[in-house]
Amino acid sequence: MTGYQLTPSNQIDDYGQERAWKMNKQAPRKRKSQIVSAVEDAIRSADFKEYSLQTQESLSCWNPDCIGFNLIEYLLCDICNNKRPGAVLVFMTGWDDISSLKEKLQTHTVLGDPKRVLLLTCHGSMASSEQKLIFEEPEDGVRKIVLATNIAETSITIDDVVFVLDCGKAKETSYDALNNTPCLLPTWISKASAHQVMLYLC
Repeated sequence: MTGYQLTPSNQIDDYGQERAWKMNKQAPRKRKSQIVSAVEDAIRSADFKEYSLQTQESLSCWNPDCIGFNLIEYLLCDICNNKRPGAVLVFMTGWDDISSLKEKLQTHTVLGDPKRVLLLTCHGSMASSEQKLIFEEPEDGVRKIVLATNIAETSITIDDVVFVLDCGKAKETSYDALNNTPCLLPTWISKASAHQVMLYLC
């Protein structure tokens, strides 16, 4: 719909001052997860002749370790410029990603313009007075964008949300065998979970 194309460089999530460290972290891993291996096998065995060359090239360089800040920025810009009025809810994996994405969007000529966009965040660590702002309607001509974790699916209702962007990942408890401790790691959500979110939002 937007004509956006994935490249090896535009999938690296921009984390401001931590960019170099994150780029290293997001570089393709030598040891692949089961889902990544399964997707790569499916792509290799699939027949994409019916798809455009641009789509084929995007699939060939997809990096599953990235969330895709650039794509989210591109989609939000498209919504602001071309779609009907209404708030946008963006699901991210946690506070680090929420604050980093907000920092990136604030530098954008459209998304960072307070006369056009009201950019808000929603997270359990925020003060309740700050969280209340997400329920207020913006001024006429201003689009509200709320960056939140997927906990917002069931715990809150933002009445004026018209568009939802989901990064497709959520933090789940995993076990770190090396350190013998549980840890929260971003994991791809299941297709059933994504479908459930859409049913709930509709």
